[in-house]
Amino acid sequence: MTQANLQSKLVTTSCGMCYIGCSVKVRVENGVVMGIEGNPDSPQNRGKMCAKGKAGFMNLYNPNRVKVPLKRTNPKKGMDEDPGWKEISWKEAIDTVVAQFERIQDNPKKLWVQAWDVMGDNMFWLSALGSAFGSNQVNVASSPTCGKVVHPVEFFSGGGFHQQPDLHYANYCVLIGTQFGIAARSALNHHMSDMADARARGMKLVVIDPVGGYAASKANEWIPIRPGTDAALGLSMLHVLLNELSIYDAKFLAEKTNAPYLVGANGRYVRDAATGKPLVYDAADRTVKTHDDPGVRDAAITGSYDAQGKPGRPAFELLREHVAKYPPEVTEKFTTIPAATVRRIAREFGQAARIGETITIDGVELPYRPAVIDWARGTQGHKHGFHNSWMLRLLNIVVGSVNVPGGILSTGAAGKFPHLWWPEGGTDGMLEHGGQIMPMAHPSAFPGREPTAPVRMDVGELFPLASHYHTLLPITSENPSAFGLSDQDTIEVLMHAPVNSMLSSFGDVKKVERLYQSLKFIVGFAIEINETTHFDDIVLPFPSYLERYDFISGMGAFMIAPCGQDDFFWQVRQPVVEPPPGVRHPQDVVQEIADRLGISSALYRILNHTYKMEGANALKPGKRYPIAEVVDKQARAWFGEEQGLDWFREHGVVRHPRDVEEAYIGPYVKARMPIYLEHFLERGEQLKKVVGELKLDWDFSDYKPIGDFIPCPSYHAVQSGEYDLIAVHFKFPFIYGAYGNENPWLDEICEQTNAYRILVNESVAKAKGIANGDTVWLESPVQKVRATVKVTQCIHPEAVGVGGHFGHWSPGMPVSRGKGVHFNALLPTDLDHIDMISTALDHCVQVKIYK
Repeated sequence: MTQANLQSKLVTTSCGMCYIGCSVKVRVENGVVMGIEGNPDSPQNRGKMCAKGKAGFMNLYNPNRVKVPLKRTNPKKGMDEDPGWKEISWKEAIDTVVAQFERIQDNPKKLWVQAWDVMGDNMFWLSALGSAFGSNQVNVASSPTCGKVVHPVEFFSGGGFHQQPDLHYANYCVLIGTQFGIAARSALNHHMSDMADARARGMKLVVIDPVGGYAASKANEWIPIRPGTDAALGLSMLHVLLNELSIYDAKFLAEKTNAPYLVGANGRYVRDAATGKPLVYDAADRTVKTHDDPGVRDAAITGSYDAQGKPGRPAFELLREHVAKYPPEVTEKFTTIPAATVRRIAREFGQAARIGETITIDGVELPYRPAVIDWARGTQGHKHGFHNSWMLRLLNIVVGSVNVPGGILSTGAAGKFPHLWWPEGGTDGMLEHGGQIMPMAHPSAFPGREPTAPVRMDVGELFPLASHYHTLLPITSENPSAFGLSDQDTIEVLMHAPVNSMLSSFGDVKKVERLYQSLKFIVGFAIEINETTHFDDIVLPFPSYLERYDFISGMGAFMIAPCGQDDFFWQVRQPVVEPPPGVRHPQDVVQEIADRLGISSALYRILNHTYKMEGANALKPGKRYPIAEVVDKQARAWFGEEQGLDWFREHGVVRHPRDVEEAYIGPYVKARMPIYLEHFLERGEQLKKVVGELKLDWDFSDYKPIGDFIPCPSYHAVQSGEYDLIAVHFKFPFIYGAYGNENPWLDEICEQTNAYRILVNESVAKAKGIANGDTVWLESPVQKVRATVKVTQCIHPEAVGVGGHFGHWSPGMPVSRGKGVHFNALLPTDLDHIDMISTALDHCVQVKIYK
């Protein structure tokens, strides 16, 4: 054996090129990474890798990496300003940061922590630092659309963090505004195989999307839809199912939803005078009872009844009556989908659900509903985005296709190993507390919070049903007093993770620029000088995922893991090579800052709670911990003293089989899910009082228990002739986040696949005299950019497709600089373009295209 072979090793760790965190084996020779391969022992990716993961080690050797702390010397900040970076020592960097924190320590709300970094533990450590400091402005979300609706909705209507089609048993799958299992979303490498297997065994795949992209290319049928009209489609399909075909799971609706809850003329539940509980009508003995009366045998979901002297109708009856206003002939003019097509898809979906049938798995009989409708970012990202999405969620609910074989499954909702976590009921018997493996509360859209006058700069108090609100910051920072905020409420200091918020967290970049310019001090971790880091005062070098430890190595293991009977698993991230001499682990930096500020005890208390670290494995005040020791404690706290860091170094992945109850929790969750959002009425009335006192002009049109279709502003702009097209965003399977195409291998793929070009329908291009490859102006109400056109038939004729996360302008990113279009920059950012329930920013925008 040669000396070179003796210095060769294969290290098991976790990929960090996206939020999933696939398990990988990294080949290292003489201290240099030579290649990365998938780990076949992990259920996450089963040995498979995507292009991003394969190209990951190129980032490790980026010649433009930040390897030492940097200090801005030019006090003037702007997109066109040179920061004048100067290399400094870690001591000077930490001294400067601590001094800025100490300056605002008497008013900690002046600190904003942008902690979102789901590639590892850094998000939790930065969050803990901000909370220990006392800041009320700690956000762990980044996208202005992704997760805005799906997470809070999923917690109250499924019990998990995200949703996922059960590809093991589904026979009919409709993807609306998502490319799940083909080009995007959780556990992509895992689900691509499952999607291929499902299609091979005969599952019909229908893709409804303005862009005929990767998902459409694999579908049995692609149906183009006008952007932002998903709610109209959902309402119309519900009408066909409930009123024309009478296809719905009556037993499921009566027993597992609030469909039988009696609703009065005021839209509120009719409640028992003594207990305040919602009432139902039991058709078995023609008696009105509380919803949880054990004697209820046949709760009615249709009809009209007298309940304690008040007239009441079941919530399901109101839903059925409401959707009758949306027959396919009415919605066709909005969606551009022919009425006959809507009826056919609704009928096929309803029949495929096989209502009433069961299946036996491992000796357990379960409801069998092998039809599923999945939606995600494309449906959420609109004005009125909550109800745009909720109508589609209702399609799964009314046929009982939730958390059962073949249906829509809730990710990360329940488990028994390494400890028990499970969704729980609450107010009015409804599903209130989603299950989470980590004891950290995630806001649900039920029952929401009572609105109050704002003290947060993102005015989260005015969005009582939303889960995160950072999208409002560029709006409120322009005129804080208009929202009742004083100088004491404004933000002065920002600490951020390596995420590129400038490009990925907001819309109109001019407003974002002014937001960052308004801050007195910014410190950020960075691998490279991206557009966000360009505004920093102090830059702290951040280790690559191949150089650091993380106990949580991506969200794929716990929040968006593969569902169904795939094994539970856990893995940790460990360094495969040492970081450069000037690079420190972020956890070490956080501990030093906390120690200097005198908040270490609070920091450790929060981290111990977050990671369930108790007894000998808890972090103790008065000590600083090497990160390897922390990960060892975390692993032992979860998996026992025999499975610490050394065990993971040797074995890589913990696996644990899920039983049927864990895999298909629907029949085992002791709570109801909603079809009628009664609490929206109360929250809306409370909010009216608050905004009335603030004298704010506020849109309350979405505060209703059953949503309507309300078109986006772009729809009206095109209809009026002011603009002629609507720009939408779509994803590629080989690019994630606003840093991907700085990697030269990924940049090459983008070049070869024309990813940097915008999609224009062939008929539109011909009418405008535009040819394939032409350079055009793409102009929205807030931005005009140069773009290169790809002419295609695979896009709705009223849409323009802008893919990826491109349009970089930072000098620190020379490979990707000036390539493609930064889609978010096209987006108007004001209250007229915010979903007033979820705070999602409208991601369909009216544009003009011309040479």
